[in-house]
Amino acid sequence: MELILAILGAGPIGFLMKTRQRGLAVYLGLWAVVFPIQTVVVFSSSGDDNNALYWVFNALILGLGIGLNECGRVLAERRRAARLEQTA
Repeated sequence: MELILAILGAGPIGFLMKTRQRGLAVYLGLWAVVFPIQTVVVFSSSGDDNNALYWVFNALILGLGIGLNECGRVLAERRRAARLEQTA
């Protein structure tokens, strides 16, 4: 679930929000909802102890999402700058 949010949601969220802080806050807010649900589902169905690799991979996925969010913001700023350049 977290990977799906990172790949499909982080970039568009960064692109659509007007400021970097708002885009990051919205993404992290959604992540804060998805991650605990995912963790409960994973560990309730597997019955294993907390595997360190699970936490490492999820940290990497969070980093990927933050990076994609930033890429979305950069693309939005370039698009806004190009539109201003065309109208001037």
